[in-house]
Amino acid sequence: MDGIININKPAGMSSFKCLSLVKRRLYDQLPEPKPKFKNWRVGHLGTLDPLASGVLVLLCGKATRMFDELSGNTKVYQSVFTFGIETDTLDLAGEVVTKNEKRITKNDIEEILPGMVGDIEIEVPKFSAVHINGKRAYDLARKGIEFTAPKKVVNIKRFELLEQRSENEFFFEIECQTGTYIRSLAKLMAQKLGTVGIASVIIRTRVGDFDIKDAKSLDDVALCDIITIETQS
Repeated sequence: MDGIININKPAGMSSFKCLSLVKRRLYDQLPEPKPKFKNWRVGHLGTLDPLASGVLVLLCGKATRMFDELSGNTKVYQSVFTFGIETDTLDLAGEVVTKNEKRITKNDIEEILPGMVGDIEIEVPKFSAVHINGKRAYDLARKGIEFTAPKKVVNIKRFELLEQRSENEFFFEIECQTGTYIRSLAKLMAQKLGTVGIASVIIRTRVGDFDIKDAKSLDDVALCDIITIETQS
């Protein structure tokens, strides 16, 4: 079976674990004769942080060859930024490294939002899968090895404040290019506001044409959910 499947990854699970569970469940449903399990490939169009939830697009079988064609899709996230605290992971999973008592207002956010749109430079989180001298950054960070986090330029197409949830907690919707770290945007915004911050909630609601409202849960995913596409032999 070759095609694409839209999964709603739950929070608290790595993208690799989610992919592995889906692959096993779909493989068990394949008709005979089945290919060898290791030969039936399943890949994804970009990971989600373990604490993040939402759209995880999986490519099954020969569709994995379309990664380069599909990986440039724009992505949409909804995220809660919590200001006044910073952790080493830039989310709720890490240890607190800095605190700041400054109170942020809605007006403060609206003043700096225009500077968060367009081509902007972000610092890649130290707890990420990026390679540093051949090693995963998160492996180095977990071992306490010091290194300089790389920076990259990303394009933010839209950055909207949806509401203020509570004191120093704000809910945003962000449309951006692939490869954007939402945790890095929280850190950058906090710096612009003269404080510190984390992304305490991250939900990916869209990847290209794939929307969270159409995403399948891990509990009921089935072969019939795969969207078949034409692939080159």
